[in-house]
Order: sequence, then C-alpha cells, then structure tokens
Amino acid sequence: MIVSAEKILLVLVGLTSLALLLLLPNEISGIFPWQVDRLQILLGAALLWALLALGLLIWGREKTVIQLSKKQAIAILGTAVLLYIVAYGYLAVTRHQTFNSTGYDLAINEQIVWNTLNGRFFASSLEVDNSFADHFRPFLAILLPVYAIFQTPNTLLIAQTIALSLGAIPLYQYARIKDLSPVAAAALGLVYLLYPAVGFINRFDFHIEAFAVAAFLAAFVAVERKRWRWATFWLIVPLLCKENLGLTVAMIGLYVLIFKRERKYGSGWIIVGIATFLLTSFWLIPTVRGEAADTLSRYAWLGDSPQTMISTLFFDFGRIFAHLTQPARLLSLLQQFLPLGFISLLGWPLLLPALPGLAINLLAEHHCQAFIYCQYAVPVLPFLFLAAAAGVARIKQPVAQDWFALLLVPLTLVALFVDNPFTEEEALPSATTRIGNEETVRQALAVVPEDGVLVTTNDYAPHLARRAGLFIIGRPTQRVAPTDPDIVFINLYDQQFIVCDEVRAYVSQLDPTQYGTTFRTGGLIVIERGKGSTETFQDFVDNWNNCAG
Repeated sequence: MIVSAEKILLVLVGLTSLALLLLLPNEISGIFPWQVDRLQILLGAALLWALLALGLLIWGREKTVIQLSKKQAIAILGTAVLLYIVAYGYLAVTRHQTFNSTGYDLAINEQIVWNTLNGRFFASSLEVDNSFADHFRPFLAILLPVYAIFQTPNTLLIAQTIALSLGAIPLYQYARIKDLSPVAAAALGLVYLLYPAVGFINRFDFHIEAFAVAAFLAAFVAVERKRWRWATFWLIVPLLCKENLGLTVAMIGLYVLIFKRERKYGSGWIIVGIATFLLTSFWLIPTVRGEAADTLSRYAWLGDSPQTMISTLFFDFGRIFAHLTQPARLLSLLQQFLPLGFISLLGWPLLLPALPGLAINLLAEHHCQAFIYCQYAVPVLPFLFLAAAAGVARIKQPVAQDWFALLLVPLTLVALFVDNPFTEEEALPSATTRIGNEETVRQALAVVPEDGVLVTTNDYAPHLARRAGLFIIGRPTQRVAPTDPDIVFINLYDQQFIVCDEVRAYVSQLDPTQYGTTFRTGGLIVIERGKGSTETFQDFVDNWNNCAG
C-alpha cells in the first residue's frame, strides 16, 4: 500500500476526532453547552468521513456510480444555483419582512445607497456622517442603477443572494482546470452552495464585501489560464468592497509570485493591495472620521497603541497562542474546515491568501467576527474551496477523486444540519419569528412621513432608512440620538434591542410642548414634532405604564 499525503491527512483527522470525542468533557470553559453538542456532532462526522474516505483510497472502486457529461454537470449545478437563489432569497426577504433584519447593517447600507442616489455622496447618519469614515466600500455604487428602479432593501438582499450564488460557477471552472471530472467539479459547486458560512453571510443583512467571494474565485480561474488582465479586473472588485481585502489581494500577489513565477502582476498586486489597505485604513478613514477608526478597539487586548499591538503580535507568542487556542476559536476553525473534509490542507499553497482574513478574524475580540455566523468569512472561504479543489486534484486515481468530492456533499449536509442559516436561534436571533403586533407595526409604518430626522430601534431602522437622518436608540448604537428629531417610532412590545426604561429615558427628553402622538395603538407609538396631540404625548410620558402600550 502506497502511503500518500491524503491518506496521512485522513488518518490524522480520524485519530484526532476519535481522541477528542473520547476525551471531550460535557462542559468546556469558554463555549456554551449548545456549542459542545455541536462540536461532538462535527467530530463524529469528521471521524466517519475520514474512515469512509480512507477506505475508498485503500480499496477504491473501479467505476464511479455517477457519470456525467459536461453539459449534465453544468445543468445540475445551474439548477442548484437557481434553487440557492430561491431558498436564500426567500430567507433574506422573509427575515426583513418579519422585522428580523437590523439597522446594523441593512439600514446602514441602504441609507448610503439611497443618499448617494439623491445627491448626497455616501452620506450616512447611523454611525458616521459619511460612509468613508467607517469603511472603504465604493463598490456599493454598482447597485445604483437597479436600486434607482427598485428602491427597497429587498433589492440589496436579492443582489447579495445572486452574487453569492454565482461563486459556484468559477469554482466549477477552477476544478475543471485542475483536471477534475464534471462529477467532482459539480460536487464541489454543490458543497459551496450548501456551505454553512456562505449561508450565514447571506442571512445577515447586507454587506457589499459578499460580492468579493465570486470575484476572488473568478480571479483564480483567470490566474490558472494566465489571463492576467482579467485576473486584475476581478481583483479590483474586492479592493473596492472593503479596506481589509487589500491584504488578501496582496497575499494573492505573493502566491502568484512564488507559485506561478509571475513577477509583473504578482509584484503589482502586492504593492496595490498593501497600499490600498494602508491608505484607506490609516489615512482615508481617519481623515474623514476625524479620529482613528474604531476597528482597532477590537484588538485592544493586544495593547493600547498600534505599536504595542504589533509588538505583542510578534513577540508575545504565549499570549497570542492562548488567544488563538480558545475553544470557541478552535470550534470556528472546525466549522470552516470540516465541511470540506480538511482536504483544503492538501492544497495548502492556496490557503496563503486566507491568512490575513483568518488572522484579522481570530484575533478580534468581537461577538461575531471570529465565527461563521456573520459576514466575516468573506476573505477566507473562497480560498478554502480553491485549496479543496487543488487537494482533490492531488489524488492520483480519477475514480477516487470523484468519490472524494461526492463524499463532501453529505459531510457538508451534516455541517448544515448543525449550523443551519434557516433555523439558527442560539448564535443569532431568529430569522423568521413573527412579532405579536406585526400588523399594527405595518399600520404605523404607513403613517410615518417619508422625510425628516427619525429615531427608532435596531429592528425597525431597515424599514425607515430612506431618509437623510436616521438614528437608533437601544442596542447596538454608536451615536447618541438627537433629542429634537422630527419623528420617533417605537414598538413598546418589542424589547429585543431596547428595554423599557431606555425608551422612557429617551422620550422624557423630548419637549412636550413641541411633540405630539400621531399613532398610538397596540404597543406602537409614533411621535412627531409639531404634529399630533401634545396632550396624548404628555399623558404617555407622565403616566408611564412600563411599555404596556
């Protein structure tokens, strides 16, 4: 029996999974009990998959059970892409329509697009006065033509769904370039569409960097074909999506320089990527903001200044190791690598561009950044799939390649069962739970004027974002809401993002001689300046009923 890298990997995966299953305690410090349950399922799946895949490699089969022509494989993958768009489009739109979308970040992004469409270039109000004081994301402008016709948050949500789904196509092309069969290439495309982290990016509001996933994959198709100008074209997309993606582009340049021996474009991408990151992160954003970007606060545990942080990062190895090996962060790595059967490790050179994203995410002290449940996997997951395709291509027997890729589909289904974007309610608030007074909320929204500065809570901001002035009270918020807005919109029965005392504290600051209620029914209250009944508003404040309506 020939000992190969893939067999060694599977043995290690199997032994490690078995050892952890046997030794894993029922309670682990640093993660919740529900996470321990998921960890056990994932480890069991890893063990079973390693045994099946190892058996396949050792004993093999002479003929694959599935034979597909190129046209059949493309038809299957195309159908899967359409099903993804329908399923996740439904999830994203339903989440919004049931008031489960949030101001952070759907309202933020729609307000930027709406303001730009109306002549206020990238203006914002929720976090900063201009988007470039928060993130570098000029690629948002690409949505303006469609948004001009369909001015609704659903336009952003559906566009994001389509953009993410299209990543399966360049992944299929890349796999075929690597001489994988139509069966294996289509299987990898299906795994991408089933991959939990892709689904969670789709579920969580809207982020323009989601468009970078397919762009990264398309860039590598061009790299393999040595179409350097096309690769450069595709890499411009992530550069315009978010400032930190410049580091990813730089690492792609390093990969091309080392492994493809392409000096001109490799060096160019390194320079442009690093320059984009530095200029946007340490000049543009602080200049527009008037102070340092708040992103550094997520790394405050490294030190109280950039110099101290760098020193800790490179010289305090014990502290860094302790942070990176926290159980929750190790679980996150398992959630990202397991659906691909750890086969990405066989294509390790292609993991090089993922390193900046992994480091930025795992080092951050943020409730979601280190994990798969938000948008932060964008600079990591394209390269896990590219590496997986290259890893499968390393297997010498074509039949084994097909089986290896096909076995990833049920493995990803197990991962999807464990971390399901459609049903997840432990790590994130529910995506589809309906509030009791939903119809009353819709009635109240209908009477809100289309313009004027408005104050509301996180879950209603996405429904009121098409205005120049929008502010959030409760959680989360990064700006103090004005005490002289034109409109206040509050659902007293919904305290997911605000408690009753916070509502009272805010409305008590409003001048009772200037404000009146224009809607007060079934827990909903709309307060407007210069309109409505001042007596009703005064009674609401003076005879506080603890949000009983």
